[in-house]
Amino acid sequence: MREKTLILIFTLCTALCFSQKYYTEYGVTEFDGSKAAFEPIKAKNESSVSILDINDGKIAALIKISAFNFRLGLMQEHFNENYLESNIYPTSTFEGSIENFDEINLDNTFQEVLIKGELKIKGESNEIRAKGYIKKNNNKIELKSSFSVKLSEYKIKVPRIVFKKIDEEVKINLNYIYDEKN
Repeated sequence: MREKTLILIFTLCTALCFSQKYYTEYGVTEFDGSKAAFEPIKAKNESSVSILDINDGKIAALIKISAFNFRLGLMQEHFNENYLESNIYPTSTFEGSIENFDEINLDNTFQEVLIKGELKIKGESNEIRAKGYIKKNNNKIELKSSFSVKLSEYKIKVPRIVFKKIDEEVKINLNYIYDEKN
């Protein structure tokens, strides 16, 4: 699996070799799988890796599953061992593009964009379409987005005993700040 991850990163870097690209290895990915009236089931990952090509709006991200932090250690353990099986599927990936990127004039105010691509979790890929916001400030580009995924679309099974506590539709928030790479 480590080889596949390295090949993916190498392929993305090679494909973007002659493009003007921006990169982050400290992107923030959060999710919320809470149901109302139950304890929060939320986690945050502050080490998501992503590349953005500002010539054509192509974007790729690699998220290490075990880097999600929960407020309770037991939640984190169950997430990694029982739900996402991070020992078998250590990463999640996204490959896609900002659809209306050619219409954007990057400046220091957020502009709405449409992000489309393939999200892969636990070996299952599904198309994602999400609204996002992008801006450029000095030599940094900030991209924010929120969307939801259904656990069943990624073959994530929730035991009946906790089914009432975990929402089938999980909300995901991204906040990536990219630096220019030469």
